[in-house]
Amino acid sequence: MQEPDMFTAAYDTPEAHPSCARAEPRTNMFVMAALVTATSRESVKVRNMSAGGALVEGAGLPAAGTPCLLHRGDISLEASVVWARPGRAGLRFLHGADVGQWLPSGRRTQSEVDIAVKMTKAELVSAPEAKIPAPLFSSELRREDVLHTAGAMEALSDALAEDPAVVARFLTKLQTLDIAAQTLRKLADQLR
Repeated sequence: MQEPDMFTAAYDTPEAHPSCARAEPRTNMFVMAALVTATSRESVKVRNMSAGGALVEGAGLPAAGTPCLLHRGDISLEASVVWARPGRAGLRFLHGADVGQWLPSGRRTQSEVDIAVKMTKAELVSAPEAKIPAPLFSSELRREDVLHTAGAMEALSDALAEDPAVVARFLTKLQTLDIAAQTLRKLADQLR
Protein backbone atom coordinates (compact mmCIF):
# COMPACT_ATOMS: atom_id res chain seq x y z
CA MET A 1 0.00 0.00 0.00
CA GLN A 2 1.37 3.41 -0.92
CA GLU A 3 1.96 5.75 2.01
CA PRO A 4 -0.22 8.89 2.05
CA ASP A 5 1.21 12.31 1.31
CA MET A 6 2.44 13.42 4.73
CA PHE A 7 1.48 17.05 4.07
CA THR A 8 -2.08 15.80 3.65
CA ALA A 9 -1.76 13.40 6.56
CA ALA A 10 -0.56 16.24 8.78
CA TYR A 11 -3.90 18.01 8.31
CA ASP A 12 -6.25 15.04 8.29
CA THR A 13 -7.36 12.88 11.17
CA PRO A 14 -5.47 9.60 11.66
CA GLU A 15 -8.61 7.66 10.69
CA ALA A 16 -8.29 9.07 7.15
CA HIS A 17 -4.93 7.28 6.75
CA PRO A 18 -5.07 3.84 8.40
CA SER A 19 -1.45 3.04 7.50
CA CYS A 20 -0.42 6.13 9.51
CA ALA A 21 -2.69 5.36 12.46
CA ARG A 22 -1.22 6.92 15.57
CA ALA A 23 -1.57 5.60 19.07
CA GLU A 24 -0.32 8.88 20.58
CA PRO A 25 -0.68 12.55 19.68
CA ARG A 26 2.15 14.11 17.69
CA THR A 27 3.96 17.33 18.53
CA ASN A 28 4.92 19.38 15.47
CA MET A 29 8.46 20.67 15.59
CA PHE A 30 11.29 21.98 13.46
CA VAL A 31 14.40 20.31 14.84
CA MET A 32 17.62 19.34 13.11
CA ALA A 33 19.04 15.95 14.12
CA ALA A 34 21.25 13.15 12.82
CA LEU A 35 19.89 9.80 11.65
CA VAL A 36 22.62 7.20 12.10
CA THR A 37 22.63 3.67 10.68
CA ALA A 38 25.36 1.04 10.55
CA THR A 39 26.55 2.52 7.24
CA SER A 40 25.50 6.18 7.17
CA ARG A 41 24.89 9.40 9.06
CA GLU A 42 22.41 11.86 7.54
CA SER A 43 21.21 15.27 8.72
CA VAL A 44 17.43 15.26 9.04
CA LYS A 45 14.63 17.59 10.06
CA VAL A 46 12.32 16.15 12.69
CA ARG A 47 8.88 17.38 11.60
CA ASN A 48 6.78 15.81 14.31
CA MET A 49 7.24 13.38 17.16
CA SER A 50 5.28 11.33 19.67
CA ALA A 51 6.51 9.07 22.44
CA GLY A 52 6.44 6.21 19.93
CA GLY A 53 7.76 7.65 16.67
CA ALA A 54 8.63 10.56 14.41
CA LEU A 55 8.41 11.90 10.89
CA VAL A 56 11.80 12.97 9.50
CA GLU A 57 12.84 14.61 6.26
CA GLY A 58 16.23 14.52 4.59
CA ALA A 59 18.31 13.27 1.70
CA GLY A 60 19.51 9.69 1.51
CA LEU A 61 17.16 8.23 4.11
CA PRO A 62 17.46 4.50 4.90
CA ALA A 63 14.98 1.91 3.63
CA ALA A 64 12.04 0.57 5.62
CA GLY A 65 13.13 -1.97 8.23
CA THR A 66 16.54 -0.37 8.82
CA PRO A 67 17.54 -0.04 12.48
CA CYS A 68 18.80 3.45 13.28
CA LEU A 69 19.59 6.00 15.95
CA LEU A 70 18.01 9.47 15.98
CA HIS A 71 20.55 11.76 17.62
CA ARG A 72 20.49 15.42 18.68
CA GLY A 73 22.94 16.98 21.10
CA ASP A 74 23.23 14.73 24.14
CA ILE A 75 20.00 12.80 23.49
CA SER A 76 19.34 9.89 21.17
CA LEU A 77 16.66 7.31 20.46
CA GLU A 78 16.96 3.82 19.05
CA ALA A 79 14.46 3.38 16.23
CA SER A 80 13.60 1.50 13.10
CA VAL A 81 12.38 2.93 9.81
CA VAL A 82 8.72 1.95 9.36
CA TRP A 83 8.29 3.48 5.90
CA ALA A 84 10.46 5.53 3.58
CA ARG A 85 10.09 7.40 0.35
CA PRO A 86 12.30 10.03 -1.25
CA GLY A 87 12.90 12.80 1.24
CA ARG A 88 10.70 11.44 4.07
CA ALA A 89 10.61 8.56 6.51
CA GLY A 90 8.54 7.40 9.45
CA LEU A 91 10.40 6.10 12.50
CA ARG A 92 9.19 3.88 15.33
CA PHE A 93 11.13 4.18 18.58
CA LEU A 94 12.23 1.06 20.43
CA HIS A 95 11.65 2.83 23.77
CA GLY A 96 9.38 5.77 24.56
CA ALA A 97 10.64 9.26 23.82
CA ASP A 98 10.40 12.29 26.08
CA VAL A 99 9.16 14.64 23.37
CA GLY A 100 9.82 17.72 25.53
CA GLN A 101 13.55 16.98 25.48
CA TRP A 102 13.52 17.28 21.70
CA LEU A 103 11.85 20.69 21.62
CA PRO A 104 14.49 23.40 21.23
CA SER A 105 14.74 26.67 23.09
CA GLY A 106 12.41 26.56 26.05
CA ARG A 107 10.36 23.51 25.05
CA ARG A 108 7.92 25.50 22.94
CA THR A 109 4.99 23.46 21.67
CA GLN A 110 3.05 23.93 18.46
CA SER A 111 0.13 25.38 20.40
CA GLU A 112 2.45 28.09 21.74
CA VAL A 113 3.59 28.80 18.19
CA ASP A 114 -0.05 29.03 17.07
CA ILE A 115 -0.81 31.50 19.88
CA ALA A 116 2.22 33.64 18.94
CA VAL A 117 1.12 33.70 15.28
CA LYS A 118 -2.44 34.64 16.28
CA MET A 119 -1.18 37.48 18.48
CA THR A 120 1.07 38.79 15.71
CA LYS A 121 -1.81 38.74 13.23
CA ALA A 122 -4.05 40.58 15.71
CA GLU A 123 -1.40 43.27 16.17
CA LEU A 124 -1.10 43.72 12.41
CA VAL A 125 -4.87 44.02 11.96
CA SER A 126 -5.25 46.54 14.79
CA ALA A 127 -2.36 48.76 13.64
CA PRO A 128 -3.95 52.02 12.38
CA GLU A 129 -1.16 52.76 9.90
CA ALA A 130 -1.39 49.34 8.25
CA LYS A 131 -1.68 49.65 4.49
CA ILE A 132 -3.05 47.07 2.11
CA PRO A 133 -0.23 45.96 -0.16
CA ALA A 134 -0.65 45.82 -3.91
CA PRO A 135 -1.27 42.30 -5.22
CA LEU A 136 1.87 40.44 -6.29
CA PHE A 137 0.15 38.70 -9.17
CA SER A 138 -2.13 40.29 -11.72
CA SER A 139 -3.52 36.94 -12.87
CA GLU A 140 -4.82 33.83 -11.15
CA LEU A 141 -2.21 31.75 -9.36
CA ARG A 142 -1.31 28.41 -10.85
CA ARG A 143 -0.40 25.25 -8.94
CA GLU A 144 3.20 25.63 -10.13
CA ASP A 145 3.39 29.17 -8.66
CA VAL A 146 2.27 27.89 -5.27
CA LEU A 147 4.67 24.90 -5.36
CA HIS A 148 7.56 27.18 -6.37
CA THR A 149 6.84 29.51 -3.45
CA ALA A 150 6.57 26.56 -1.02
CA GLY A 151 9.91 25.22 -2.28
CA ALA A 152 11.57 28.61 -1.83
CA MET A 153 10.23 28.87 1.73
CA GLU A 154 11.49 25.36 2.54
CA ALA A 155 14.93 26.15 1.09
CA LEU A 156 15.09 29.32 3.19
CA SER A 157 14.04 27.52 6.38
CA ASP A 158 16.57 24.73 5.71
CA ALA A 159 19.37 27.26 5.23
CA LEU A 160 18.42 29.17 8.38
CA ALA A 161 18.09 25.95 10.41
CA GLU A 162 21.76 25.14 9.75
CA ASP A 163 22.77 27.98 12.09
CA PRO A 164 22.17 27.03 15.77
CA ALA A 165 22.17 30.70 16.82
CA VAL A 166 19.41 31.49 14.32
CA VAL A 167 17.37 28.48 15.48
CA ALA A 168 17.76 29.47 19.13
CA ARG A 169 16.77 33.07 18.46
CA PHE A 170 14.03 32.60 15.85
CA LEU A 171 12.58 29.14 16.53
CA THR A 172 8.96 30.30 16.52
CA LYS A 173 9.40 32.20 13.28
CA LEU A 174 11.16 29.22 11.65
CA GLN A 175 8.30 26.95 12.70
CA THR A 176 5.80 29.43 11.29
CA LEU A 177 7.73 29.56 8.01
CA ASP A 178 7.77 25.76 7.88
CA ILE A 179 4.02 25.52 8.57
CA ALA A 180 3.35 28.13 5.88
CA ALA A 181 5.33 26.07 3.34
CA GLN A 182 3.37 22.94 4.29
CA THR A 183 0.11 24.89 3.96
CA LEU A 184 1.11 26.10 0.49
CA ARG A 185 1.82 22.51 -0.60
CA LYS A 186 -1.63 21.53 0.69
CA LEU A 187 -3.15 24.41 -1.27
CA ALA A 188 -1.24 23.36 -4.40
CA ASP A 189 -2.72 19.85 -4.08
CA GLN A 190 -6.19 21.41 -4.08
CA LEU A 191 -5.41 23.36 -7.27
CA ARG A 192 -5.02 20.19 -9.36
